[in-house]
Amino acid sequence: MRFQAALVIIGLTISVCACGGADPTAPVVPVTAGDLKSSLSASFDALTIPANAACSISVSQHGQVLLERGRGQIAPGRQASVDSLYRIASLTKPITASAVLISEQAGRLLRTDKVNRFLAYAEPAPTIDELIKHIPGLPNFQNTPAYQNGYTSPTTLESLLSLIQPWDGIRRYQYSNSHYALLGAALQQVNGLRYEQVVERDIFGPAGMSRSSFVIPSGSESVGFPFPSTTHPSWVYSAGGVTSTAADLNRFNQALLSNLFGFGAVESFDRSAAGVTSFGMGSGVINGDLRFTHSGLLDSYSSFSVMFPADRSSVVVLCNFNSNDLQNFLLGPAGIRSIMLGS
Repeated sequence: MRFQAALVIIGLTISVCACGGADPTAPVVPVTAGDLKSSLSASFDALTIPANAACSISVSQHGQVLLERGRGQIAPGRQASVDSLYRIASLTKPITASAVLISEQAGRLLRTDKVNRFLAYAEPAPTIDELIKHIPGLPNFQNTPAYQNGYTSPTTLESLLSLIQPWDGIRRYQYSNSHYALLGAALQQVNGLRYEQVVERDIFGPAGMSRSSFVIPSGSESVGFPFPSTTHPSWVYSAGGVTSTAADLNRFNQALLSNLFGFGAVESFDRSAAGVTSFGMGSGVINGDLRFTHSGLLDSYSSFSVMFPADRSSVVVLCNFNSNDLQNFLLGPAGIRSIMLGS
């Protein structure tokens, strides 16, 4: 399967500490913003990146940018930066879910609506909120022969939806791209616009995501490593079709954390069903530190995003290769979050 949520494990040994002289009564010197940026940057330098590949990172805390950098080569002769383009795969899903909540705010739909209010879909039909939270566990349309044989050429929404099997009413709580294809189609119907236009109007514009689109980057701007990414955006659609940058996705996270879109504080949303919130991210609490995460994998691109409401922190890492390091790089015992907290 070429498109899925990527869970990754690695350990880093970088830490931030005051390791001064022998006097146990010596005062503790607070970590300065410059020290913190230096430590975060050193951690990013330790992330394993193959030769001729690239990653970009954007880190914010208290709503302020702490670090924005790129490493490696995003395309032949082009060094990576925080504004480099990557295919973000499943990080598209929180964008789709947020667009649904914005349409709910505008009175165009309700999360309690069944999807067959908007689309031809036999009973039993899941609700919009059940689709956001992956409750039905519908089979992934990307496991079909039609997808496997045609993903490099454009497809129509009708053809894509025809690959999604009916629901039998069993609540499986299993992740599936099929859920978000249905959500994109519902958004399109209730807004009278293409899905891409809805997201550009309601998400990209308000959040200042000027580099984000549904276009595969040109070979001069971004190339997957070790092979180019050829999946046509129409095949991954509202489940994974967005191209973006680390800086833009940090802006999206900060928009969520500051309630820019007006649908409520992220920590106020229900987190009981399958651990997936109504804005499309998974949730968890480690040592009292609430976090919301999502990851992505498409062809040779991989990505990870995390938000922490307690101190309005956000970290986004995008890579043009299949990385197995990103989750622990951000959330592990010696990862980015531990550095941010000074532990």
